[in-house]
Amino acid sequence: MNTLIVYVHLIAACIAVGVLLMQDLTLFKTGGRRLSLGAVKELRYAARNISIALMVLWGSGLLLVIWGSINDPQYLANQKLWAKVAVVAVLTANGAILHHFSFPRVVSNTGVTGLGFFEKTAVASTGAISTVSWLFACYLGVARPWNHTFPFDEVMFIYVSLLMPACVVACVYVHAVIGPARAKARMQRQASGFTALQGAGLKKVNAPDQPFRANSLEG
Repeated sequence: MNTLIVYVHLIAACIAVGVLLMQDLTLFKTGGRRLSLGAVKELRYAARNISIALMVLWGSGLLLVIWGSINDPQYLANQKLWAKVAVVAVLTANGAILHHFSFPRVVSNTGVTGLGFFEKTAVASTGAISTVSWLFACYLGVARPWNHTFPFDEVMFIYVSLLMPACVVACVYVHAVIGPARAKARMQRQASGFTALQGAGLKKVNAPDQPFRANSLEG
């Protein structure tokens, strides 16, 4: 029974992380531009699958805790277990923020590049928190040497040490890379259009006059 629960737990985690990384790669390739209708549908489908996987993880994880506490009196004394619960709680709360705040802005008509400073920061930070939290939670699931050896605060310190740089990198990318690049591309398009209009105007001004027809004055 325990093996079956672990198997379901593992499959749910693999599906969630796989879908998450694929969507992160897709969003990275868009460069913050407005998403197509197909990309929006895929993003919503992926978010629904991750939500289902998260519910399966909570359910199977709770069963594992109950089963482990019944068979091992020291099971609940494992501080790594409670660190994993804390990380999963963070990614669950962050997932709610992603669903209600970040996703509507990512799929908006302006894309990420059209958002304000605070919105860009929030979208980048929630995305980084989601990726790091999922990966770290999966790592804790296989880090058996940490059982009954690493205290809760040390595990969480490692988690925060990974989380903060990821958020900084994501915010720097959104503000310092995507924003200026899109602004530069927009200015280049405007400049190209202005040059084209100037060229068309000059051609019109310099166009030769119509030849004078003498017979047009004859009766």
